[in-house]
Amino acid sequence: MPVQVGTNLSVQGFGYIGDGSSKRLVGPRVEGHDLTGRAGSLKWAVADLLLDKVEGRLDVTRWAAEAASLGTARLVDDSGKLDVAIDRVEMPNGMALASGAKGVEILSPHFTLSEVRLTVLNPAPADDAPADPPPAAPAKAAPPSGLRQEQLRFLDSLAGHVDVTVKVKLHLPVIGTRTLDQALDVKIQDGSLDYRALEDQLDWLEGRFLDFKHTDDRLAVTWRVPIFGSKHELIAWHLDPEAATLASFGRVPVRALADYELPKKDDDDTDTEDAADKKPEHHDDKGEGDGLLRQLTLDAIDVALSLLAPRTFEVGGGMIAFGGDGQPGMVDLKVTGRVALHGPGALHGSIGALDTTIKDLQLGGIVMSADRLSIDGIDALEVEFDGFRLVKATMVIHRVTATNLVVKIGA
Repeated sequence: MPVQVGTNLSVQGFGYIGDGSSKRLVGPRVEGHDLTGRAGSLKWAVADLLLDKVEGRLDVTRWAAEAASLGTARLVDDSGKLDVAIDRVEMPNGMALASGAKGVEILSPHFTLSEVRLTVLNPAPADDAPADPPPAAPAKAAPPSGLRQEQLRFLDSLAGHVDVTVKVKLHLPVIGTRTLDQALDVKIQDGSLDYRALEDQLDWLEGRFLDFKHTDDRLAVTWRVPIFGSKHELIAWHLDPEAATLASFGRVPVRALADYELPKKDDDDTDTEDAADKKPEHHDDKGEGDGLLRQLTLDAIDVALSLLAPRTFEVGGGMIAFGGDGQPGMVDLKVTGRVALHGPGALHGSIGALDTTIKDLQLGGIVMSADRLSIDGIDALEVEFDGFRLVKATMVIHRVTATNLVVKIGA
């Protein structure tokens, strides 16, 4: 892995030691300005650097200091998808920097970041996005495998509420185009919601218009013209065995909502269980489909959630463990905004505190591990969508502290 570094250095008490086994440069204090470098596809820059009691080897890339401080650091990858800006970095208990087969490694027993701004563009592009859930299976078929919800079990300790206004634009037989707005108040406890209580809030068109239908490993929201007409699906979710069992008692895990399926045919004259020929979904210039469901919008989103118990989440080839030692994993997640099936959307949020342990967590060309990583205050969390696809995420973090941190750059 090619590594390049450039800087202006001021060294006090500079010394050289060559004892046969290694060649080293030593100094009680090193000051650096305008450091720039590259490790693989990542470019980095640091405006100011201060190192105490420095020792650097000349035969290999390995530098160590008993204390380190960096000011105004920036890290950007060549694709432009990752941009990290940090106002201040403090490593009061020392640090080490070394090159390895897969890039540059930074190690520190105690690490503090102040005023961090993280921007990730198109984190799940269409070509690399997870495959859609498998198509609807017959009622007695085995549950589909590879569901996203299997990786989201850390959500099983969520608690709080989600308030949202659901706006649905439908093209109905006989009735024609119909726009429906419904404000919903969703209570979440132990990572699940009571969909039967939610169903009681769905009361449109002078009678029951929308219903929840649970059959084995599927939960669906269906519509029908009141009094007459067969049922048709608006959206359905595939359930793993645990979620299916819970659904039989009127509740569904939040994690199961990740495995959704939208209808792709205009089945005005057929029931949802009919396997008639399907037509490809078409979208007009306004991004609206020509099937039954023309638009689905989640508006006036107001979320307040906390993650109350230790949970583990596998992501990016690594692992995040939320909470531990009596500490909640996440406190006071608040989100507002609007997301639609077609067109742009955005969510704005904040997090009171986040307490984690990370192992081999990958973010662009960075791989991180830490025995404890605590985030104190995320006041600016912005997420932009194209339809339901995440295209950009930005957050500003006031303070991050970590113990036994290992960062691999350019891996």
